[in-house]
Amino acid sequence: MSDPRAQTLFRLRCAFVKHGRLAYLGHLEVLHTIERIVRRAGLPFAVTQGFSPHMRAGFASALPVGTSSDAEYFDLFMTEFVPVPDALERLRAAAPIDLAPTAVCYIDVHAPALTAAITRVMYRIAIDVADGYDIASERIDAAIAQLKEQGSIPYERGRKHKVLDLASTLVSWKVSALSDGGLELTLDTHISNDGSLRPEILLSATDRLLLGCAEDEGPIVSTGIQNLRTIRRYAICRTAQYVEDADGSLLSPLRTDETPSAPKSVSSVPSL
Repeated sequence: MSDPRAQTLFRLRCAFVKHGRLAYLGHLEVLHTIERIVRRAGLPFAVTQGFSPHMRAGFASALPVGTSSDAEYFDLFMTEFVPVPDALERLRAAAPIDLAPTAVCYIDVHAPALTAAITRVMYRIAIDVADGYDIASERIDAAIAQLKEQGSIPYERGRKHKVLDLASTLVSWKVSALSDGGLELTLDTHISNDGSLRPEILLSATDRLLLGCAEDEGPIVSTGIQNLRTIRRYAICRTAQYVEDADGSLLSPLRTDETPSAPKSVSSVPSL
């Protein structure tokens, strides 16, 4: 087999977090920040062809503003091979702590894009019930079950009328009571070109069911960070993203490719 370092193009996949105040960055702001991180790290990035060349990189699906994440990804195409430990160290040194890279690996240059490969996404939502409402985990569970049976949630985003399709996007959920009196909702969701689940819209619809107010009929208005009444405060975190294998197994997007064109001598660095 030829030396992988003789290749002219390399595809480095990086996992990173989106925490703290940086959870309020919009998707384009994250993209621009990652580009600055790569430049500061001094990695030999490839550029696109055409009138306006720019860094050749690809990202996973966008997060709603205010949603944090333990598992974000981007692919960086590079013109030179950089050993994994060196690439990870340079990216970490150049990144703010709330967008810190956690692991990198090389994958096949021709592998599917992240947005096409990732089809399962997990969320964790911490919920503080508002004063004056006695909302147990069983009531939230029953409300989500009712919404799942209903199949869809109409909502408005800007001037557009949209529908959140729960039948195809919500795989499973679990509501748990926490020791501090709060609640935790975990979601297993499916994502595809046809759409993805927006947890804040699901929470808004759940809030309406818990209230039982007929006056709230009509589409939910998406504001990014929803103003709810039975829920005083909530925090959404994307905890994992997976590639679904043909047999239904959930695989990490960071797995090293098994194709001969990938740098087999380089392995991914575990998350800290």
